[in-house]
Amino acid sequence: AANVSLASISDNPVYIPPDDAHPLGRCISTGGYHNAMATPALDDLAAIWADICLLCDRHASKLLNGKVSLLPDLLMTGRHSADSDGHGNVGYVPMAITGYLEQAKLAAQRTFIPGTESAGAGQDDVATTAFFAWTKEATAGRCVDAAMAMLAMIASQALHVTERTPPPALRPFVDQVRSIVPPVGPDRVLGPELARLAEWFTEKVFET
Repeated sequence: AANVSLASISDNPVYIPPDDAHPLGRCISTGGYHNAMATPALDDLAAIWADICLLCDRHASKLLNGKVSLLPDLLMTGRHSADSDGHGNVGYVPMAITGYLEQAKLAAQRTFIPGTESAGAGQDDVATTAFFAWTKEATAGRCVDAAMAMLAMIASQALHVTERTPPPALRPFVDQVRSIVPPVGPDRVLGPELARLAEWFTEKVFET
């Protein structure tokens, strides 16, 4: 969609410079100035981000459930899982992922053509949908960045409590995650650290 759209004429009418057959150039109608491919493509991307948020939530929740993961319940170390009201700090993280999931799902709804009337000017065109779709896709994208960051933090914690060394290919990544959100022992506020980790995920996306 991007390859076709970026190479296409996107204004109406359009002026074509002079050539041998048309010394004054030509002004022709393209039939409209809306890109019919952009909005559905962006809507599909937003839906994909919402689905990935769901997968992050599912993996994070099951890692915390010792009956499923065969890891310490709630990935707590040095204390019983009933300590700190049965959750500890790590146990609350999937709840935050769920919040991002719901935001992403709202942003992933189909973008409709705006129905506002243009002041009765007699025009039969409508406002473009691409900007609305772009804003919603960006919102869903930030949600999936945050969801993946939180899943990465929980995976890091799982390695920590089992005293496992990350695979060589993942070691730099895990080290970076832990430099922002160190493994959790005693209770501490994780919100600011997780926010910085989500920002780091977003930065890495746009670096590539």
